[in-house]
Amino acid sequence: MKKNAIFIALLLAAAPAPAGDFRDETIYFVVTDRFADGDPSNNNIYGDEYKPGDLKYYQGGDFRGLMDNLDHIKDLGFSAVWITPPVMQPPGRYVNSSQTYDAAGYHGYWAWDFSKIDPHLESKGAAYPDLIKAVHGQGMKLIQDIVANHGHGGDTHPSVKWHADRGKVRGLGREYDYYADDKDWFNRKGPVLADLLDFNDENPEARKWLTGIYLKYQALGVDAFRVDTLVWMRNEFWRDFAAALHAGKKDFFMFGEAWTNDDFGLLGGYTKLSPGDPMNSAMSVVDMPLSSMGNWGPMEKVFKGGDYSRADEILKHDGEYKDATYLVTYLDNHDKPRFNGAENDGTPATTEQYFDALNFYFTARGIPCVTYGTELRLPGGSDPDNRRVLGPEGIKKSKADPVYAQLKKLNAIRRSAAPLRKGVQTRLLAAPHQYAFRRDYGGETAAVFLNKDEKSALLKVAGLPDGGYRELYTGLKIKVKGGVIEAEVPAHGLRVFMKGKVKGSPWAYR
Repeated sequence: MKKNAIFIALLLAAAPAPAGDFRDETIYFVVTDRFADGDPSNNNIYGDEYKPGDLKYYQGGDFRGLMDNLDHIKDLGFSAVWITPPVMQPPGRYVNSSQTYDAAGYHGYWAWDFSKIDPHLESKGAAYPDLIKAVHGQGMKLIQDIVANHGHGGDTHPSVKWHADRGKVRGLGREYDYYADDKDWFNRKGPVLADLLDFNDENPEARKWLTGIYLKYQALGVDAFRVDTLVWMRNEFWRDFAAALHAGKKDFFMFGEAWTNDDFGLLGGYTKLSPGDPMNSAMSVVDMPLSSMGNWGPMEKVFKGGDYSRADEILKHDGEYKDATYLVTYLDNHDKPRFNGAENDGTPATTEQYFDALNFYFTARGIPCVTYGTELRLPGGSDPDNRRVLGPEGIKKSKADPVYAQLKKLNAIRRSAAPLRKGVQTRLLAAPHQYAFRRDYGGETAAVFLNKDEKSALLKVAGLPDGGYRELYTGLKIKVKGGVIEAEVPAHGLRVFMKGKVKGSPWAYR
């Protein structure tokens, strides 16, 4: 980056953040059905949708199980909980017409009634408002995963209990039927995603209906939305949808999913749908190009022996986003093999490779998101194997895992320094196994040194502001003269030198 570009970037970095800035958060993502079963009485409501051990079906996780274990998430240092869509799913198992696929809607992405909560999730004292209140009571925020472009699948076999209603979706007390669509509610022009009942986003009444549904959840107290399947709706829909949600609540964060690991123009376009600050206009996106999802995420190879130059190839496109510091970054998720892939489906990951990847994600630009079970290095192949049950046993076992301890440390480090949350990023050094960058915000600077080698490395960078620095991993204080920092970084280690205000004592976490 040229000097004048760096100067402009640093000026932008000095701008004050809006109230409620979501960059202050880190996100823990749960597939609610796979986290913890707090009330077995709601597991098998219809008699054919709950099959313990068969991951295509409900496994029992619910709001009570999540509420009972919020302290686990908070102890890890996370401040926001993202849950899969909580809306009501089809009343029983799904089998397609050719009988080649069967499953249940445990994941929440097959809406049957958008305005009702799935009964497998709620129980006495653990309804959706209770969950939101409990999350807020822990000082955390609740992110609801939402779907606007489709309902459930309509290609059912006659053996399915709800086959006669296979074309119907509901919400706000209304019902619409794909097979009796006199209101032009559904998309028949194509393309559509699988056999999912796809809404017609050219119909202003359908747009108004969908927007009204999610304004209700916003009013219920949800703090942010993760938006599913962006590319299946026109940009005009998302522009108007985002405007309505931002009018409903100030500083309401939204980030969407668009499946690409190299189309930066597509991703950046969603962040620029409307002018204004990123908390109150358009939306951000999930940073898929910077992910490490098994067999797909470009950064997976970097952390499993590859060259850090791949990071530069991705980060050089940051100018295509409205503000790359609002991107939601992540190691893996529930759609591809996990970072710790299962046998013959993805590749396994060592503890040290987890350290290397997480050290990067918690210090680089963006809002880090971690999928449930990462603290235990939960393995998994393709869907649904990547959605294994964590459960009370896994939660208890994770406390002794080194990745659990590292996540606590990294959350503390990020929380202690504003530049690590909001700062513009500028590369300082790149080598196959070492990487260094600075992040600047509000006149403060953090210099980050990463080493993913099997042996320690002496790293030296120049061009930093002179003055006193505190190293956030160890607590060491140093004086910088001539703009140079030289540091010994241990194998699979991290050093962060902070010039400016440090909140708390992250070096105390062991």
